[in-house]
Amino acid sequence: MSDKRVILYARLSITTDESVSIERQLEAGRKTCEARGWTVVAEYVDDGVSASANAPEHRKGWQQVLNHPRGTYDLVLVWKVDRLARKVLDFLHADEALRERGAAVAAVEDPIDMSTGQGRAFATMLAVFAEMEADSIRVRVQGARRALIAAGRVPGGAAPFGYYNADNPDGAGKVLTKDPDTIGYVVEAAGRVLRGDSVNSVAAYLDEVAPRTGRKNSAAHWTITVTKRMLTNPVLAGMTLHNPGNASKARGTDVLRDMDGMPIVREDLAVLSVEEFRQLESRLQAPEPYAARTESYLSGLVWCGECNRKMHRNAKTVHGKKVRTFQCSGKEGCGQSVTHLEAIVEERFLAEFGNRYAYRLTTQPTDYDVTEIDNQIAEAKARMDDDDADIMALAERVQSLKTLRKNVPPPEVRVVKSLTSSAQEWEENPREALLGQVDGVRLARGRVGRKFDQERLTWMVGTSESFETLGEALAATGMSLDEQLTYLARLRKTLQSEQASEA
Repeated sequence: MSDKRVILYARLSITTDESVSIERQLEAGRKTCEARGWTVVAEYVDDGVSASANAPEHRKGWQQVLNHPRGTYDLVLVWKVDRLARKVLDFLHADEALRERGAAVAAVEDPIDMSTGQGRAFATMLAVFAEMEADSIRVRVQGARRALIAAGRVPGGAAPFGYYNADNPDGAGKVLTKDPDTIGYVVEAAGRVLRGDSVNSVAAYLDEVAPRTGRKNSAAHWTITVTKRMLTNPVLAGMTLHNPGNASKARGTDVLRDMDGMPIVREDLAVLSVEEFRQLESRLQAPEPYAARTESYLSGLVWCGECNRKMHRNAKTVHGKKVRTFQCSGKEGCGQSVTHLEAIVEERFLAEFGNRYAYRLTTQPTDYDVTEIDNQIAEAKARMDDDDADIMALAERVQSLKTLRKNVPPPEVRVVKSLTSSAQEWEENPREALLGQVDGVRLARGRVGRKFDQERLTWMVGTSESFETLGEALAATGMSLDEQLTYLARLRKTLQSEQASEA
């Protein structure tokens, strides 16, 4: 028997009762070398490394094999071909790298001889079977995971902040449940971002009330990245993360869906509506810093009467004091500005609208939100650009969603009278009170002096769904006269029934 210098290489993904341990693989290699009179010059291992997800050249142990001094070994001995690679292309690349170093690969359990054409063909065939087995394992794992998720069970992994994995009351396994001790912090964090607080300030808040203690392999504090990841988890809207076929290690963003392609929402897990979650996502995608806590209730509602452009809030110093102004700025702006506009608008609004109780049009939502259907269509189309996108599946989802949108009945329009006056609404939320009556404020140039020229300010109206009388509101719905009379009769009957029950 010819004397050969051998490097032993062993790899294992996960230790189970059925797996052949690293030590057993090495021991089998040592015995083979001893029986054949070969000399073991080195041993390298990759423990806990998947061959499906990691090509040989990306593994630390195999890199050590390739970095071993050239000319000091003739053979790399593995237990079986699938210990080296589970993909044909990976196996061929690894073999080529060894041949460039004057060495070859051999296996204890697989009789391969890479020095002959017949042996190389047989080894390639074994690699094909290894790849097929890996695909079969992946399909079985995905199927089991899909079944667990569809049944409402947790397929594994740590629960997101604000939740915990509880024992399944209906059988085996775990189910995701709100954590009463921490879910309130999630609600507060989301609310702060929605009202305009910066993510940095929200992270500081979470660091104060819920320090990240006892977490391994994770950030020690609530960083901006960690906070954003927590707040963009679809579970906040009751949706379940589900990414079948996701090839990367990164957490995917797709969710469990129904037959129409719409996300399945679990109300028991939701802390936000789907609409609120979309608003939260939009906020978090905006660049920092967000609007300060002193954001004006007029932000985005003030227009220049000269340029028909939005006027923006700035700060300037007047007589040694810092004051807030709204100014028509920019290259195309006329430059006009006004200070203390919030106080001016408040006084004028309360004088004209303070005692008004508005009639407003509301819509009774259907089972499906058309806006969210449009969001899902846009999301599916965007995912088609991903490198590993399943184009056919996404195209089918888009078609299903379009069919669903076409069949959604129009929402029922109702007329509702406000329960509080505009002055009372102003105390709670000035912006909402203002928008209940007008669409914004328009400022024209005028006399500049110590006293504000009231002729400069006019209300923007035309698209507001707020009406002074019930008749105006009913007419705005597009109802015919007979339909309006029917609606009034039904309303009268409802009011009489309520009065009778109160009596």
